[in-house]
Order: sequence, then structure tokens, then C-alpha cells
Amino acid sequence: MPGARLAIVTGKGGVGKTTVAAALARAAAAEGRRVLLVEIAEAGRLAAVLEVERLSSEPASVRRDLFAVALDESAALEHFVEGLLPLRFLSRQLLSSETFRIVAAAVPGILEIAVLAQIEHWMQRGGPGKRGFDLVVLDAPASGHSVPLLSSPRTVSGLAAIGPLGDTVRRISRNLRDPARTLAFVVAIPEQWAVAEAIELVDSLRDDLAVPLARPILNAAFPRRFSRGDEALIDEAARTGTIDTDLLVAGRYFLERRKAVQNHAKTLKHQIGQRPVELPFVFSPTMVWEDLDPLSDALRAGLAS
Repeated sequence: MPGARLAIVTGKGGVGKTTVAAALARAAAAEGRRVLLVEIAEAGRLAAVLEVERLSSEPASVRRDLFAVALDESAALEHFVEGLLPLRFLSRQLLSSETFRIVAAAVPGILEIAVLAQIEHWMQRGGPGKRGFDLVVLDAPASGHSVPLLSSPRTVSGLAAIGPLGDTVRRISRNLRDPARTLAFVVAIPEQWAVAEAIELVDSLRDDLAVPLARPILNAAFPRRFSRGDEALIDEAARTGTIDTDLLVAGRYFLERRKAVQNHAKTLKHQIGQRPVELPFVFSPTMVWEDLDPLSDALRAGLAS
């Protein structure tokens, strides 16, 4: 598993990034690392995957060596302001002002910086009196919102070059560009729209923002179930009608889906320069903690190769 302290999992909506983030956290926790899994904004599918009723706004233990939290942007902004102002009564006065909240929400990048600062805080301290986490896995917003989140240090740096805010922005910017600290995982599925979005997202993160990248993830990949000899038999059966129609349709469907995986994997490698890690399609009516084993195993093997 990667040695970075922060793993950012992102991709276009619908590619299974929440599932991949949970599988990544499961794999790291299985190696004995103390892991925090973070979901931003309104609670989504993560609680269901972890089989808990809801996620708390503070890190809470959900499994051995695994903690989870639903990061609230308003609470992150409060914590951020309190950290910048040395006198607590000043921060309380500011935060009690509705005008300040409206202005803060309107300033480009401020909420995003507050979110990143809160994540850094949890990396250092797992809670009152507790040590930090070995790995924080961020189930980041979909790609259209992840880029503004990760570009917020650049956005805010033009507003505050000096003082505590400037120092914080520069520290966050350095950490996001440090491969020993941060690694982004871009997720796609074997569909043209998802692969095209992943390539565009990689270009933005790597070339524009200099965020270190792991190998891309190709999720929901149909496995190879037939040898070339099997494929020839299926083609022959299609011509002669010697196999039950339903079985033939299923076999040809598997062949087509596997071919799509291979074609899209080649596109990703050609455009990005790295072969994607293939995560198997999980044939299960649910997607809960125990169902993540095949994905965690594939991540562990793929990222080590």
C-alpha cells in the first residue's frame, strides 16, 4: 500500500469512488495502519458500506484500526477561524456574525482551504489526546468539485500572502505536492465517458496542480473467464447454434465486456502513461464491508507491482 499519509480518491460521479476509497482503507487497515476514512459534506453511501447507521462529525472507530468521519464544511470553517485568531473571543464574535459567514462562503477557496486544514488537523491528531492517523483516505467530491478543492491553495494565495492565513495556505500547498505526503487516485470504469473524464482529471491534477498521482484505477472490470480456445468455441457455437441460446448470450456478453476493459485500459495507459489497476466487478446484490475483499486484494497487488 502507498506510503503517503493522505490518499485522495476522486473521479466522475458514478464510477464507484466511495467503494474504492473504502476498499483502500480496508487494505491499509489490514496491514495494521491506523486509518481515517473521510466523507465530505452530506452523508452518502459510505455509512451503508461500513454498515453503520450514520457517520459522526468527529472521527469514530468503526472497525479495528479504522475510523470514519463525515466532514462538515461549516464546522471546518469554525475550526479554521479559531485556529487563525489567537484570541478566542474574537473568533467567537466573528463566527456569530451572519455577515461574516456569508462573506466567507462567497470568497473563492476559503471553504475548501478550511476543509483541507481540517483534514491536516486529523492527520496530526486523531482526536483529543490521541495520536494522528497513519493514513487518511479522502472520499473526495466528483471530479468537477475535486479540482476546485485541490486548487484552493492557489486561489487563496492571491488573497493572503502574509500572516497566519498565508502560512497555512503555503503549508497546505506544499503538502499537496509532496509525494511522501499526498497521493491522488483517479477512478474510472470501462466506459468511454468515464475514461475520458479520468484522462482530463489526471491532466488537471498532474500538469496544472502538480498533485502526485497513483496509478489510475479501472473499477468494475469484468474478469477474463475464457481462453482463446474457449473464445473460438463460442464463435463456432454462434454460427452453428450448438449451445443453449441463454448461455451463448451470457458468454458473448462476458467476452464483449472483457474486450471493453482491455481497450479502455490501453487508452488510459497511452494517454496517462501508466497501466491502470483493474478492480474486479463484484457480482453481489450488496456492497458492504465484507464484499470489499476482492477489491482490497486487487488494490494491494496492483499498487505493489
